[in-house]
Amino acid sequence: MSEEVIKYEREDRVAILTLNRPKSLNSMSLELINGWIEKLHQAEHDPEVRVVVLTGEGRGFCAGGDLASLDNLKTTEERRRFVAQAGMVVKLIHSMSKPVIAMVNGVAAGAGFNIAIACDLCYAAQGVKFIQSFANIGLAPDCGGYYFLAKAVGLAKAKELMFTARPVEAAEAHTLGLVNDVFPAEELREKTLAVAKQIAGAAPLALAMMKKEINNFGASLDETLTYESMAMAMLLGTEDFREGIQAFAEKRPPVFNGK
Repeated sequence: MSEEVIKYEREDRVAILTLNRPKSLNSMSLELINGWIEKLHQAEHDPEVRVVVLTGEGRGFCAGGDLASLDNLKTTEERRRFVAQAGMVVKLIHSMSKPVIAMVNGVAAGAGFNIAIACDLCYAAQGVKFIQSFANIGLAPDCGGYYFLAKAVGLAKAKELMFTARPVEAAEAHTLGLVNDVFPAEELREKTLAVAKQIAGAAPLALAMMKKEINNFGASLDETLTYESMAMAMLLGTEDFREGIQAFAEKRPPVFNGK
């Protein structure tokens, strides 16, 4: 069933995961959540994949939780399990060793907003809207919203966006630092995949170490310096480092093998 709601394709060394519930703007049913988790695991363990891109089919990236699914949760424990399972999507994005890029083709509302900014990079089509829509239906953020939004825009702006639930268009989202760049809709896929393929050509072990430490946002200077010394000591002994040095000397692009 998960193959129907999450499409998985590979282009060169980039895995593209497409949410495929376009009639509901790719809102998150339990089936979609479980499929998303499955496909993220698949991309993480696929040796041919070095970068993962997330996007949506149709007019939406992800409109957050599927309201019918939420309304059918009858007990507090059922509700808790649903939200916790949705949170696993964010946890996988954040913890997996490979860079994950959000390609926001349409509205990103509620949990969809938070999943987009949980990605390592985020590119959006002109005119799309990001909405912390929870307050409009009597709910509060999930999928890491409290964790990611304040880090991205600061406490005061995060509170404003959560409390008012006002739409943020792509251009403003770029100004706020929520997205890395904004492209015309017809160029979004081409431009985003160009970035993804460029990153996929970098050394996988080095990328994994960069992502791990950058995501350790609260580390002290001493902790950071210790991590850097350990990471560099390991990377200096890799085949990729030797290939990088040789390619530099030979004035050619390096070909990294992740060893």
